[in-house]
Amino acid sequence: SLQEATQYYEFQLADQRHLAVGVVEQDTLYEITFAANYDELVLHWGLGTNRAKEWKSPSLQEGLELPKGSQQFDHKATQTPFNPTNNTLKLCIPKEVAPKQINFVVKRGDTWFNNNNRDFALPVCFPSGAACSNPVHQNIVDQIIDAEMSDHSWTLMHRFQLCNDLIKQLSKEDLEGLAWVFVWMRYSELRKLAWQRKYGVRPRLLAESQKNLTYTLTEMISKASGEGLVSPLVVLRNTLKSFGKGGDHGQRIRDQILEVMHKNGLKEIHGTYYEQWHQKLHNNTTPDDIGICKAIIAFNETQDMNKYWEVLNAHGITRERLESFDRPITCEPFAVPHALPDFYDYLKLLKSVHESTDLVSNVEHVRPFASQEVHSQINELLGNLEHFDKITQMERATNLRHSLLLNTNRENIGQFREVVYLDMSLESYIRTLCESILHYDIELKHRMRELSILVDNVALLSTNKELKLTYEDWKRFKSLVAENLTQENALIIKAQNDRLFRILGNFVDDYNSLIEPKAQHLGIQFEVDQATLKVFTEEVIRGSLVFAVSLILRKIDSRLRSIIGIQSWQIISPVYPLLGYLRRVDSLQSVAYEKYESSTILIADKVTGEEDIPEGVVGVISGTELDALAHVSVRARNSKVLLAVCFDSEKIRQIDSLEGEWVELTASAGEISVQKTHKTQEAVEELKENTQVKKPKPMQKLVISSQEFNEGVTGAKGNNCSVMASKLPKEIRVPRAVALPYGVCEYVVSQNSEIEAKIQNLMQELQSAQNSHIPKVLGQLKQEVMKLQVSQSDKETILHELNTLGIKDQDWEEAWTAIKSVWASKYNERAYLSTLKAGISLNDVYMSTLCQEVICGDYSFVLHTKNPFNNNSREIYGELVIGLGEVLVGAYEGRAFSFVVNKDTSDFKVEAFPNKSVALKGSGFIFRSDSNSEDLEDFAGAGLFDSFIMKQPQEELLTYAQEKLYLDAGFRREVVMQLKDLGIKVETAFEGFPQDIEGVITQEGIYVVHPARKSN
Repeated sequence: SLQEATQYYEFQLADQRHLAVGVVEQDTLYEITFAANYDELVLHWGLGTNRAKEWKSPSLQEGLELPKGSQQFDHKATQTPFNPTNNTLKLCIPKEVAPKQINFVVKRGDTWFNNNNRDFALPVCFPSGAACSNPVHQNIVDQIIDAEMSDHSWTLMHRFQLCNDLIKQLSKEDLEGLAWVFVWMRYSELRKLAWQRKYGVRPRLLAESQKNLTYTLTEMISKASGEGLVSPLVVLRNTLKSFGKGGDHGQRIRDQILEVMHKNGLKEIHGTYYEQWHQKLHNNTTPDDIGICKAIIAFNETQDMNKYWEVLNAHGITRERLESFDRPITCEPFAVPHALPDFYDYLKLLKSVHESTDLVSNVEHVRPFASQEVHSQINELLGNLEHFDKITQMERATNLRHSLLLNTNRENIGQFREVVYLDMSLESYIRTLCESILHYDIELKHRMRELSILVDNVALLSTNKELKLTYEDWKRFKSLVAENLTQENALIIKAQNDRLFRILGNFVDDYNSLIEPKAQHLGIQFEVDQATLKVFTEEVIRGSLVFAVSLILRKIDSRLRSIIGIQSWQIISPVYPLLGYLRRVDSLQSVAYEKYESSTILIADKVTGEEDIPEGVVGVISGTELDALAHVSVRARNSKVLLAVCFDSEKIRQIDSLEGEWVELTASAGEISVQKTHKTQEAVEELKENTQVKKPKPMQKLVISSQEFNEGVTGAKGNNCSVMASKLPKEIRVPRAVALPYGVCEYVVSQNSEIEAKIQNLMQELQSAQNSHIPKVLGQLKQEVMKLQVSQSDKETILHELNTLGIKDQDWEEAWTAIKSVWASKYNERAYLSTLKAGISLNDVYMSTLCQEVICGDYSFVLHTKNPFNNNSREIYGELVIGLGEVLVGAYEGRAFSFVVNKDTSDFKVEAFPNKSVALKGSGFIFRSDSNSEDLEDFAGAGLFDSFIMKQPQEELLTYAQEKLYLDAGFRREVVMQLKDLGIKVETAFEGFPQDIEGVITQEGIYVVHPARKSN
């Protein structure tokens, strides 16, 4: 059970004595196993059901069956002995009664073991990924929760002091640990944690604790890594931004309010408004005081009490909050307009202590040590705060950021601290400027200039190589074509736009993975309301400059689509009209094992291209751009399932609003309409008869030459290779090949009796396995296949034929690993799901292995000699990428160069320019899967199984700045015409039947590296 654990923990009981705990989540329950290297142990435990750290005796929990020997200790705890034979204890907790966590200590006789005078805590049904596997992190999280949720006195000062102590335990590169601290401080900023509890703090001490923490964070920032978009640098800056600067002016808060009152005749009379605020400031000043001061100013400027409450509410301060302070404010202010100049000054003082990103204040702190150039830039920026040209003002702020970060002495932490605060202020200011003109109707060239400035700002703190390369490509192509946005030029800009959007989407995914589980874990412990928990990470992301970039990218994309003539939809597999029950899912992969009883249309945030379509799904609407030749695209077309991508976020939101309803989907002029309907289809039609696969001929030889390829001996890839070699013109090259025919895998398994028995047992286990356990069983099957060995004589036989291709004897281990990897791919998750859906048993799937030279040319391509989107047999649809074709057919992010060409007129249209992130470069030999379940009628078997290059190809991050497909229209036409002629020749060689062709363009000519197949 510990080996199968989805969550695993170790706790130290005593010197050399440990307790290991594994949690396995099954479909209906949590199975928790405790194992110790100590005997005679008793678990003293309680359930944290409503609050994670509470104790409720498991004996009092209905629906929970306790292990033998359990006894209720009191209303908080139960004691359960470990099994004396193996020092283990197993708990099975049904999900409907599962607690947030189990709190426990361990007893042995009269000796108690705990977590350094605290309880041990075992998270049970917290969000996935929330638990700390790192003991340093766990200790920090425990201290945070204990400090925040105990009933002792507590203030912002205590929080800042604890934070300063804890963060010093972390490395500046410890992204996970720093993220825990950030989430904690963010909850504080949101007022979800107490700012004052049973304790009064002098402002001087509060400001001092803030200042000390800011110096610790600044020193870490000065040396932190900016690698990637989600980096320690980003998390540290966000933490620093979550509270005020503090400093040496804390005492002035206390003194200056008295000066304001005395100067303006405001007497210290108990029960009056200004005296109540004065007492609150003396007792415990907090960031609330900025909002209160602003509200006082607004009231005295207008004599309108509604303005007072309006400003307070804008700062999240209600009447109830005012009255809840240790020194409550229960009155409303009276007018003292003559005191306004003094309140203006006092607000500056409050901001200097409690705010972090006030632009004007932070500018003044940098001036004393700034260079003349920075002084000039500051003056120009401040002199144009009210100017109408917001984009130029963004440019000024960006130039100032560059100057600050390039010319700052990071060794002087005091000065660097002020630079970091000004830089964060400028970053926030740029985002505010962007939002202020977001809804203006601005010319495309100005939006593109704005985007360039914003991406420059994002790249300023990141060493993400792809972002920098893409940004340079984007700037280059913008300068070349922006003044002449023809359809093709707009496609060029769109390709780079889409790549930028994809990179920033990865930031959102990575940031969400880092922050969301921790936000949920701490939020539950802190008893935060569900509304805040739901949007915590989303609000952090929306507050970033990256989010502003995404908004402008969408604006530009809409304009580009209009120029190109691309509508809101990319319809990959057209099937309509359609009726189904609408469901939203995070990703298509997340519902891979679902079987829907009613016809279902899915809206999936993410589709990678590698998935299969779940049973019962009749349509998939994705927000992720897809290659038309991705595996899921091919499967959707073969299965007659609608697959469409919607680029319009507003339309996606409108469709989302129909979730949980029966809808009817229709299409007209390339646009899809989704409408609520009263029609229903209660059950999915029964699947047609199981797809039949032919049993291959008995194995005669371990390895055969291409002349011996034949039906029943090798798969369609190998057989068509043989046909093409004999029928195609000589100028079209086909790589040399040999194959391990059907039956070789089964023969080798039979020679490894122990592995054979394990595979048989695992196949039986697979038939009855619960959905959550299936991936693990499939993984174990693959592991067993990879352990297979052959006898020396069989090895020599196989090697002899491989030698004819050029594979050397010393390369045997790499070749043998590639062969086994092909066989093991029979147990891929996507293969299992697809065969299960088609009624094909994996026991009936046989794998031949085709071995070919790797042809690495300039480009790899796939052609459909009948356009798969409109079934026009007079059009060829093609896709092309730089380097090896695995980037084209695998789940590699980005679009290929895509085109449609007419066979008769040679007219062609570019559908998309390439923006794949990487190219694969390599040489040597490739071992291709070639099963008996591929190219069956009504079953998209191709692509289910994997192929492996013997020597791992190298990924090369792509820049398109010098790519001829972009820069040379004549070259583009030449490539498309070459591929059109190839498609016609291959189709002719196969008696005019439409073909799917994979190949490579090299300096020597064109190779067809993957045999043609009949298109559907």
